[in-house]
Amino acid sequence: MVGIFISSRRGEAEGQARALSAELQTFYGRGSVFIDVDSIGPGRDFRIALLESIESCDAFLALIGPGWLDAKDAEGRRRLDDPKDFVREEIAVALTRDIPVVPILLQNVSMPRAENLPDDLKELAFRNAFELRHSRWHADVRDLVERLGSVSPALAFPQLSAASGQSEEAGRIRRPRWLNRRTAVGAAAAGAIAVGSAVVAPPILRWASKASKPSLRAISFDFATVDEKGAHLAMQKGTASVFTEPLSSDVGVMMVSIPEGSFVMGSPQSEPERRANEGPQRHVRLRTFFIGSSLVTQRQWAAVVANPKASSLRTLDPDPSFFKGADLPVETISWNEAAEFCRRVGELTGRDYRLPTEAEWEYACRAGSTGPFSFGPTITPQLANYCGVGGAVCGDSNGGSIASDEYDGATYHSGAYGQGPVGIFRGTTTVAGTFPPNRFGLYDMHGDVWEYCQDVATPNYSQALSDGSAYVSGDGDRILRGGSWSHNPAICRAAYRDQIAPDNRGWQGRIGLRLACSA
Repeated sequence: MVGIFISSRRGEAEGQARALSAELQTFYGRGSVFIDVDSIGPGRDFRIALLESIESCDAFLALIGPGWLDAKDAEGRRRLDDPKDFVREEIAVALTRDIPVVPILLQNVSMPRAENLPDDLKELAFRNAFELRHSRWHADVRDLVERLGSVSPALAFPQLSAASGQSEEAGRIRRPRWLNRRTAVGAAAAGAIAVGSAVVAPPILRWASKASKPSLRAISFDFATVDEKGAHLAMQKGTASVFTEPLSSDVGVMMVSIPEGSFVMGSPQSEPERRANEGPQRHVRLRTFFIGSSLVTQRQWAAVVANPKASSLRTLDPDPSFFKGADLPVETISWNEAAEFCRRVGELTGRDYRLPTEAEWEYACRAGSTGPFSFGPTITPQLANYCGVGGAVCGDSNGGSIASDEYDGATYHSGAYGQGPVGIFRGTTTVAGTFPPNRFGLYDMHGDVWEYCQDVATPNYSQALSDGSAYVSGDGDRILRGGSWSHNPAICRAAYRDQIAPDNRGWQGRIGLRLACSA
């Protein structure tokens, strides 16, 4: 049987390791993947089991995320500097064997340099790496399998399982290249490099179509806050670093740099109208990323869909929205269509555009705040577009009323939240700039239209990752965030989570998207 060993740092990339293991087994069969101690039977000496598995595997995959290189132990020492560190031991043993040892780069992380690795791991810096992207997970895994088969006879010609969920369409997605440090330094330099050498290898190469680093500019803006009764406090000044990404000759999208940091994701049990799937609360640390200052507009959608330079893997309607207006948000689209739009933007710009992860979305929405809304403990109709006249849902869809006091098993009566004021019902979407931005300079994070996230829906955060990456195991419902013009203010809270099947457009006029990309 084929054997693949996945090495990952617990608490740093274990969620991605499990997702990768599950997908690889759809290609190679059950039991073909050894995923650290999870694959060791109870009572066995895990040290011996790990060594046996590494010595008998056909390929070794080392998952490298943002915290892999500098992870610290309880005493503040770098874990890779400990000769008994299990991750270090696993990779060191694998490097002595004549098998593919592949660094798997997650979340746009750069390949560690040889001089930053202990002596027995320096060779890893010169192994061809593979970039596994959340935005193109299934296609990248398929490409990884094909590449492994090209370098190891034992891994060639895997039998695709019908349970893998891979469509022919997914298989046609443009594949990333293997990333080769030896190519970067050139033949002469590569010949001079040896373990322990002080030669500094250059950064890992990206494929040729990658865009250059964006040129950032500073903007300033006013943002609002309110007290528990909705009284507006003095406006405050905010600043952000942004760049404009051209989508066509006359249409662009403003992307805002969201600073790295940590936050508590989810809601406390004391938060009014809290749902069970908003917990348990957890600390998440994120690296800097970019997110659209506003929802994707119909003008921006049409510019990308009509651009002949972008390949089409899924047909997109250039004008899908129920409420018409070039500067209104695009809506009435499915998750699959939103993901295809992001893919096309990435192809046109050379940047890896995608939907935000659920953690990125909430971090961006909260913008340093900790209450139900980025503005404070309640919300008012001067701050967002929502249904503030009572009930859970307002309005019509497909010619019939969907107004109801119940939504997703919960009942809502008042159009106010907490001690705040009763609102109004506009019955339509609104353009960006109608309401003030949050502290990060982002518009309409609460209400207007729901926003898709990358993540596969989960009943709670028990499987969530602490590094802010997307949970992408399986092909179930996808996460929605932010609420809409049609929903009760409690449903528009920063922590509220909804979900929908990836091919479902939902009720008319209520679901759109916001672009994101890694920094």
